[in-house]
Amino acid sequence: MSDAVYDSVDGADHGPAPAVEEADWQHLHPLSPLLRGGLAFLAVMAYVVSQQADRLVGAAGDDPTDGHLGWAAIGVLVVLLAIVGGAWLSWRFSRYRVTATLIELRTGFVFRQHRQVRFDRVQAVDVGRPLLARLTGLSEVVVRSAGGRDSHLTLAFLSDARAQEVREQLVALAAREDELSRPHETAGRLTDEPFADAASAEGPGRVVAEQVAEGVVSVPNSRVVQSILFTGQSLLLVLAVPALVGSILGGIPGMLAWLGPTALAIGGAQAKRLTHETNFEVVHQGDRLRLRHGLTDLRTTTVPLHRIQAVEVSQSLPWRLTGWWRLRVNVAGAGRGDDETDTVLLPVGTLDEALAVLSLVQPGAVAPVAVAALTGHGTSQGFTTATRRARFLDPLSWRRRGYAVLPDLLVTRRGLLYRSAQFVPHARVQSLAVTQGPVERAAGVATVRLVSTPGPVRPLVAHLDSADAEQLLTEQVVRSARARNRVHSPAGQWPGRPHRG
Repeated sequence: MSDAVYDSVDGADHGPAPAVEEADWQHLHPLSPLLRGGLAFLAVMAYVVSQQADRLVGAAGDDPTDGHLGWAAIGVLVVLLAIVGGAWLSWRFSRYRVTATLIELRTGFVFRQHRQVRFDRVQAVDVGRPLLARLTGLSEVVVRSAGGRDSHLTLAFLSDARAQEVREQLVALAAREDELSRPHETAGRLTDEPFADAASAEGPGRVVAEQVAEGVVSVPNSRVVQSILFTGQSLLLVLAVPALVGSILGGIPGMLAWLGPTALAIGGAQAKRLTHETNFEVVHQGDRLRLRHGLTDLRTTTVPLHRIQAVEVSQSLPWRLTGWWRLRVNVAGAGRGDDETDTVLLPVGTLDEALAVLSLVQPGAVAPVAVAALTGHGTSQGFTTATRRARFLDPLSWRRRGYAVLPDLLVTRRGLLYRSAQFVPHARVQSLAVTQGPVERAAGVATVRLVSTPGPVRPLVAHLDSADAEQLLTEQVVRSARARNRVHSPAGQWPGRPHRG
């Protein structure tokens, strides 16, 4: 008897789904099983057949079948038929459907699995085209849920046209669900007209968002390559390769043992970053951003703007020479074991390009304040900075450390050699903490930490005067409460109570 697994990936029991006719279930593309692993088995079988063919024409002298070549051929045929039959069963029992409130996927013949993602939990929808899929004109659709990587739902594979249609359909239904679950109040974020009419009378299976796409930033591949070379990891790799060659020529196995894996790990990470960030393009489409990137695996990610919880714009020391910036975000559902590229909104861009993308993601970020957060220091543009008593704790960047309060955002900045600024909407501050170690206590300073959803953006303001830290904590509680009253956050994203450490 087969085992069945029913997995509602949003982690809550929402009751039975709306009744939908069984005819609404749709199959994946018939080539899906082969692209998910069948080609590897066929390659092994082809190798076995090629070896037998060599022996038939006299290229190999030994016969491993001991004269039972016919039986061996029958065995290979049986294995091939089993592979084809297994692939057919995998395709036959893999089905999906889109209802008015969720998307469902059923897979498995012996061990069955039924996964669901409700539209109010959808954080982003991706369309990926790995190399083999591109050769066959197929794509995969990845529905990212608020539960993280383990809760994502993947439709692998569909025809490219069908994948694009499903993507637009899911994004529109998710946007409609958001509009139904919260008032149309847009303080602190950018939206166009609501999607209240996204689900037309034709039903959930016919919803396609029609919004005009506008290209914002297209990153040249030459700049991506240069930006990767202008990193500390690449510098270590440049130094490690000659040392590795020298250890091989000099016969020093001890150096080779630890230097080889290190160089391989750094090189692999840089190569992965290169293949993910090439062909990068940011497209603004109404209330969402569409990110296109990838070399061997072309991927299109659709991120609703209001799902973004926090933004960080950073610049490493080598990039100071070129004026490049990197923009990353916290998005509910990403950052929990996901690859870092899932949270990159701009891999490398000029200051103007970074500000253009920032203005879309956080329209409340006033340009002069944003520039002061990225390149300024001191109290200009309303920044409250670390006290002079913190000079011995941070002699280089104590005048850059600080925060500024905007009507919709709290802006934090830090770092002199490695610059970074964080932009967090008041309604997205989940909790705050004031911490003070023994050295900070002796200096009369404290650190304020703002907790966002899991991700690369971790806002904090270090070495504030103790009175300033307490004031920030107290006032931010009020600001966050008022902002949450204006903007109803998605389920599961309500900020928690502030606490002191």
